[in-house]
This record gives sequence, structure tokens and C-alpha cells, in this order.
Amino acid sequence: MFDKIFEVLVGDSVSVEGRSEGVAFFKVSKTVYEHVSALSYLGINIPLATRRGQYMQCSYSDSSVKQCVRPVPLSADRLTGIGSAEFVDFAKVEQVFCREGELATAVDPAKQALAMRLRPLRDEVALFGVCIDTSHADWPERKDVILRDFRILGNYFHQHILRIYGHDTESDMLVSARELDCLKWVAEGKTAWEASVILGISERTVRFHLNSAREKMRCATTTQAVAKAVAQRLIVV
Repeated sequence: MFDKIFEVLVGDSVSVEGRSEGVAFFKVSKTVYEHVSALSYLGINIPLATRRGQYMQCSYSDSSVKQCVRPVPLSADRLTGIGSAEFVDFAKVEQVFCREGELATAVDPAKQALAMRLRPLRDEVALFGVCIDTSHADWPERKDVILRDFRILGNYFHQHILRIYGHDTESDMLVSARELDCLKWVAEGKTAWEASVILGISERTVRFHLNSAREKMRCATTTQAVAKAVAQRLIVV
């Protein structure tokens, strides 16, 4: 999904290493989620902890892996159509990426697909992409589930990549999908009781998840946790 974008971003001036075998984590995720046809990750300007002044550029998917190291970071401004948006619905974006008139399409126009910006931890840029085999009529409903679940999976994988390249991410504890659900409904102005009705769980359970999210995010109040979740692109309001 991001292979062409990776190639255009990196260019021909550096040596790119790769393999035709995909990531096992993505392959398993495809079997768990119905209708998911492809998963991709794009990491730009990941600093190498053991090599000062070196930046990893990488593209991982369920079918291939590509990566290279550059002595200077790439310009993130060259990403168009994605920009600083929380996510991009490719069904609504005609031009995804362009450099000097060169267009890099990410997906088959007939497929439904999303690209989500992941939470940066070291000034890097990371995207997570999901392709779905579903009808246009079912897409709006499925999109909400994809955004919720795969944003969490994407951030989990991103932290894994950062650890591979020498960064300690142990303190960045993952907030669960249910905790994010509770934070999202509170962000929408719902009380704990109203959120419990919507989610089909008890009010006590909602409060438990909100407390857990606050502790993980090191926030004193739920309001602070909601604000932090929005700022870190964990939930979309």
C-alpha cells in the first residue's frame, strides 16, 4: 500500500534493502479481522539510537519489507493528500503523494482504504494503512471499527519498530480499545452512565476503564486524559 510512496520519497540515491516476505504480525491480523485485504506501515525519519545522525526509512506490509538509512531526514512536507490529518480515506482523496509532478497512488481505486497518522515519539512520521474488501454502502460503518482498532494496533507496531532501532518505549503504555472507547464518549460530552448504556457495560466498568486510562497516560483527571488522547491522535472527536 505504501511501497510506491516509499520509493518516491527515498529516491534512487540510496541503497534499499528488502525482502518479498511480509510481516507475520500483519498476516495474523488479516486472519483475525474479516474483510481486511492488506496492512501496511510507513516509517519516516526514525533516528537510530546507536548511530547518531542516521535516520531509518522503512516500509512494512503483509507482503514485503523495504528499508534504508539516510544521513539526513526526509522532508515530511512532501507528503500531500495525507498532510497532518488524523486519517485519510483514500476513497475521497484523488492525489495521495506528489513530487515534481510524479503521482504515487497508494491503493486500487476499487478498494476501500484508510491511512492513519501514528503518534510520534522521536520526531518521526509514521503511517498505518488498511485496505478493506467491502461495499461502499457498508464502508461508513466498518470505517469506525477500523479506525478504532487499527489505530491501536498501528501504534503498538510503531513502538515495536522504535524498540528495534534502539529506543526505549516501555514507559509509553498502550491504552486498550475499551479504554479509548470510554474516553471517546466522554470527549463527546457523555457521562459515565450514558457511556455505559452506549457500550453495553456497567457504569462501574466505565469508571474503571477511565481510571486505568488516566494512570497509563499519567493524568490527574479524566479531562486531561481526554485532551491528551486527542492530542496524541488516539481518539478522533
